Amino acid sequence: MKFGNVFKICLALVVFTLLCSSMSSGTVVFYDDFEGTDLDTSKWSVFVDKLGEGQWPYVAGGLLHSQGYHERIDSIPTFAPMGQSVIARASIRLSGEIQKFGFAPNPMERTGPITGYYFDTVDGSVGLVHALAWFQPASGSPVKLLDFEISVNWYEFHEFAIERTPSAVIFSIDGQEKTRVADAFAGALPVGIWNDRWSFEMLTDWVEVATVPEPASLLLLGLGGLVLRKRK
Repeated sequence: MKFGNVFKICLALVVFTLLCSSMSSGTVVFYDDFEGTDLDTSKWSVFVDKLGEGQWPYVAGGLLHSQGYHERIDSIPTFAPMGQSVIARASIRLSGEIQKFGFAPNPMERTGPITGYYFDTVDGSVGLVHALAWFQPASGSPVKLLDFEISVNWYEFHEFAIERTPSAVIFSIDGQEKTRVADAFAGALPVGIWNDRWSFEMLTDWVEVATVPEPASLLLLGLGGLVLRKRK
């Protein structure tokens, strides 16, 4: 085998290894598995309006129990896709209408420009969840960016994931992409778990937020190709 061919093969292997490493690497920046007996208030803020008093979320049996009217918890840290992807994942059992998970500001903090991306059971059609995205400008009414209906079995746990990239938002369930919408909003948002109906309990096993660098090794791949062309 000629030295040039060996060089090409070795360089290709190096670039491929770097690419795979970059695409698979990520950093967990927020996590809660709801062990213990109390909600970790160093991680979460609780919002229950006057209609939901007496129905506060609680932790028991390694699960977050959300069963209240106009009840939500928001992560205290906020997350933005600053030159990278940020992914929020959660294992959740849905059981009723208007149960939500995703990125969005507290209803009391929706001064635009702001946006929201989340899963929502909306009107409670059993076996369905909607992927929603909206934008609230500085003035005027919110603009709907996405409302996509997805079939999913209720009353069992599924992994819901929303990935914010610098140019799009991707909605996945159990590791399968369901839909996406082009959007470049770069503002930081909390991750929230919300239940707006007291009669249906929403269970959450864990929540994770991770940042994933954009695959800079794609640049290495391009440079590798350039080197190969020059050596021909």
